[in-house]
Amino acid sequence: MISDLEDCSETEIQQQIRYLHETPVREIGAPLQTRKWVLKRGSIRTLAALGALKTEFGQIGPLIPTASDGERKFRIAEIVPLLRSNSGVDDELLRTIEGLVDKDSRGEVTYNVMVLLQGSEYIVKDGNKRAIAFYERRRESTTHLIDFPVFVVQIAQT
Repeated sequence: MISDLEDCSETEIQQQIRYLHETPVREIGAPLQTRKWVLKRGSIRTLAALGALKTEFGQIGPLIPTASDGERKFRIAEIVPLLRSNSGVDDELLRTIEGLVDKDSRGEVTYNVMVLLQGSEYIVKDGNKRAIAFYERRRESTTHLIDFPVFVVQIAQT
């Protein structure tokens, strides 16, 4: 699913810790700082792989994802169709994603997406809306090969 994984440099780690401090998932920074977790960078190469990634969304309004392996989370490919077919459930989320799709078309989105490897499962922890927007803008494309950069956080091997 995520290819070309490489260890991040100390500079990249410190930049990401500073960045994370300003996000709702700031708690990821502490285990990175203490080296209990490691940070790698990699790429997602196909639109299908990006669409299959689980998001941080375990519930949207009254809607919950269908049962699947691991954590019950909606996948990137499910979010916009779900929001469009359930008007009023979270119109603000839909507007935000649509705004990011528009910005992406003008090259105005910075993709700094953090994915957590939990067991054998990848879950987007930060950058969910940006990843969804990237996916949505390309979903009707004739080419499904992409180069979507991500940072991967995982428990350090001892």
